[in-house]
Amino acid sequence: PVAPVPRVELVRGAPGDATLQALTPSPIPDARYRDASVTSGTRYVYAVVAVDGGAPMPNVSAESNRVEETAR
Repeated sequence: PVAPVPRVELVRGAPGDATLQALTPSPIPDARYRDASVTSGTRYVYAVVAVDGGAPMPNVSAESNRVEETAR
């Protein structure tokens, strides 16, 4: 059998959130992503997770290190 290819999903939340929520409905195709749904001056927390195509449920990695940014 061929191993599923991992993909990357971006997750976002507010500082202090225990659980971040998926930012996109599907994995992002590139290493760069511009979040156009932010509010200027608001601080956000981002991380990435790797997801494979396993069936019936995909395997999801632990979050990467979180990064905090203030939207411009």
